[in-house]
Amino acid sequence: MQHSKFSFHRELGGLEVLHNIDKQEDFGRHSHSGYTLALVDSGAQRFYRSGGEHLASQHSVILINAEQVHDCRKASKDKSSYRSLYPTPELFNQFLGDGKAMAPFFHDAVVHDRALAALMNTTFNVLECDTSVLEKQSQLITLLSYLSNKQGKVTFDTKIPSVKQRITTARHFLLDNLFEDVSLDSLASLVGMSPFYFIRVFKAHTGLTPHAFQIQHRLNHAKALLRSGKSVSHAALSVGFYDQSHFNRHFKKNMGITPSQYSKAC
Repeated sequence: MQHSKFSFHRELGGLEVLHNIDKQEDFGRHSHSGYTLALVDSGAQRFYRSGGEHLASQHSVILINAEQVHDCRKASKDKSSYRSLYPTPELFNQFLGDGKAMAPFFHDAVVHDRALAALMNTTFNVLECDTSVLEKQSQLITLLSYLSNKQGKVTFDTKIPSVKQRITTARHFLLDNLFEDVSLDSLASLVGMSPFYFIRVFKAHTGLTPHAFQIQHRLNHAKALLRSGKSVSHAALSVGFYDQSHFNRHFKKNMGITPSQYSKAC
């Protein structure tokens, strides 16, 4: 029977953990402010990341970088379940940094590493137990350290810098005016492109249309409001969703749970 279990760990820097049990529905393209580190417990998952399609079979590990656009689809007729956690770059820096930035970049979308899979399984089990904060922190640090040392790299793609810079400008403008009704014409004009060309280039660089990018980051703000104790209706209105059913639909598509379920778990 399909269901999702979500937990929020304030004592671990606000770490979010999700267990999708026999997930049937697909998640459309979206992103998270934190990394997505997922262990496939049964079945298989097919997903988009880094401009390509990937298949993650049982006991494999899915690695998606912070803000990296991806989707998720069941790829098995049998029961298909996975557990995921979403550490932020700030959490990597806090636990591993020693005064310097330590957040990694993962080039591989799927990893077949028995030691890593076992370590992730232990981490999920510890996080689910009623145990000390020290044990949870120690276990999480062990996992993040292993990932950084074994899988993390620091090289980034910088192709077409002039176009990339203009898309960066557009992204910053959208973030600075996140709750405003920004038009496509104004965005395209800001970076000196035609509206049609701008949409194509923006999606090629971010994986999302400008509108989907705006929705994604509005949802990130809404989650922060829900974590602070605000009501679902307050969060929806505050980030620009004037129709709460619209907000609920986008939220569940992004997280796999409703805003109310998220709020209660936090």
